[in-house]
Amino acid sequence: MLGKYSKPAISHLVETALATLDWFPTPKQCLEILSGWRDRDAVEHKHRTAMAASAVRQERQARLGEVLDALYRRALVQEQIDALPDQVKVIGAERGFLRLHDDGVYRARPIPVPTNG
Repeated sequence: MLGKYSKPAISHLVETALATLDWFPTPKQCLEILSGWRDRDAVEHKHRTAMAASAVRQERQARLGEVLDALYRRALVQEQIDALPDQVKVIGAERGFLRLHDDGVYRARPIPVPTNG
């Protein structure tokens, strides 16, 4: 029942219960104490904001992973490479999928051919 509440809310619950009750509170008493918590809206907003930011980071990471996989497979044509953000091109070059040429253009490196030796 209390798992959805933040650490600050639970801290408020504990402090209030210790100060006002003679015995361990019932779940109903816990919920009553939490309903009067003043900072609830601010903390819940902060929690929702953090969760949304995390979801955005995960989505960006997934998209980057897809692009890097396509670069690894040499599945992008030059127009698609040119359209990539500069930071992604740098990462592609650092991973060995792209090469920055003297004319300032990133191009796909050829797939290495294993040598029998």
